Amino acid sequence: MDAGVVDELLSEAMAPVLRDLRSAGIASPRVEDRDWTELPDSVSAMLWSPDGSGVGVHVSRSLQGFERVAMVADQVQEWAIEELWGQAPTNWPMYPHHPDSHPMTATTRDGTAVWACPADRGPFAPIGAL
Repeated sequence: MDAGVVDELLSEAMAPVLRDLRSAGIASPRVEDRDWTELPDSVSAMLWSPDGSGVGVHVSRSLQGFERVAMVADQVQEWAIEELWGQAPTNWPMYPHHPDSHPMTATTRDGTAVWACPADRGPFAPIGAL
């Protein structure tokens, strides 16, 4: 990601999520500054896969930092699941207590963006610490 091109707010929110992708051995997307949303409070970019497909991500400027991280993590997770489809398990990030079913969900707890189990709501790790 070229932080000098992508809005700093979005770049900061995306950094922990991209760390988690790398820790799982998933190649990070190419991130390109792109104002595709018409929401006046949002900043946006495109995530590009090696095959040329892309998806947009955006974040609201009015959210607190940890909320922006969770918002971006949810969108990057969707990109990752699509990227993994047909190549590897798509339950990224995998919850160790349910490794063969669903991925964790990006959410917030006590002022921190975390990956949590959507079934039992148990938090697992702060986003960026996988």
